[in-house]
Amino acid sequence: MDKIDEIRRLWRERFNDSRNWMTNVFPRIYRDDEALVLPDDNATGIISMLLLRRYDMLYRGMKVPSGYIYGAATARGMQGKGHMSHLIEDALREAYRRGDYFVALQPARRRLYGFYDRFGFTTTFYIREERYTSKHRFEHDESQYIIENSGHDPAELASAYRRLTSDREATFLHDEADFKTILIDSELDNGSLVTARSVDTGDIVAMAIAAATADSIAVRELAAADDDAGAAVLDALSKHYPDRMTVVEAYPGGNSRLKIFSRGMARIVNVKAVLETVAKISPSLTQNIRIKDPVIPENNAIFMIDNGEVTTTDYNDGEVKVNLDVDIPVMSAIIFSASRTGEIFSLPTARPFMSMMLS
Repeated sequence: MDKIDEIRRLWRERFNDSRNWMTNVFPRIYRDDEALVLPDDNATGIISMLLLRRYDMLYRGMKVPSGYIYGAATARGMQGKGHMSHLIEDALREAYRRGDYFVALQPARRRLYGFYDRFGFTTTFYIREERYTSKHRFEHDESQYIIENSGHDPAELASAYRRLTSDREATFLHDEADFKTILIDSELDNGSLVTARSVDTGDIVAMAIAAATADSIAVRELAAADDDAGAAVLDALSKHYPDRMTVVEAYPGGNSRLKIFSRGMARIVNVKAVLETVAKISPSLTQNIRIKDPVIPENNAIFMIDNGEVTTTDYNDGEVKVNLDVDIPVMSAIIFSASRTGEIFSLPTARPFMSMMLS
């Protein structure tokens, strides 16, 4: 069995990606060591597949390795037999083995949130949706910016993105290779990436990436140094795609009263590594936390945080007074809650955000 050929075959069977996408984007996102498959009984083909891609996440100013599940699919006629459940558990254990702290994903359909709940995932990623009519004008000081709709340098985009999103409590990072893929994928999807460059400094001070339909512009990411710069790129998009409403999937931080919507799910796969990060963020923290994890045995323990370090003892150690006794989905929800919620548990937590991820 040729693994990549079988993955391409099942990909074409289950997804609607164009031939151009398979030629120009798929080779950029595929790595053989990140592809998990479940062979058929004859080992001549595959029943289920997924990609466990590697990303860095910025969590309270610290960069931590994380996994992202993408391209999960089971062959027609083979669904409902537990194949994907088996593969998801394999992926979680593989993520632990390779050193990931978290695994995230975006369910393709609403009903799949319940499916991923079974494996300890919890809904942690949200967006704040802002809607503007086709008549809306994004007022800004036009003299301050140079708008660029093409010719972007992926390395500069990656650097600017990190700078413009550095105030987010937790977010996935995108490197130069990611931005090369994002630009290709956007072009194939009738999309656009727009930047605003400061006239004074020459730096990129805002960027927006959007996909367009006949009646709307969906802005998948808006990162800006301030509101005026953000308005500059939204105005450029509205002019590029005239007579369409603009829907911005914005970072849910701040004090906006706009409703937030679920974007994705996450799960801790390495409790000790996550709590060591927490201990570095808050060196004075003292907590004894007992965790239950039915998938990753190494996470079933009492984790003792003291003086910036984390040690473990047996899950049933009756000599240790436990401050917090939770399972993996609850712990994941706490770690990825807004910082003011984390204060209830005396933990330095962070609300995460994901954007420009393959979905």
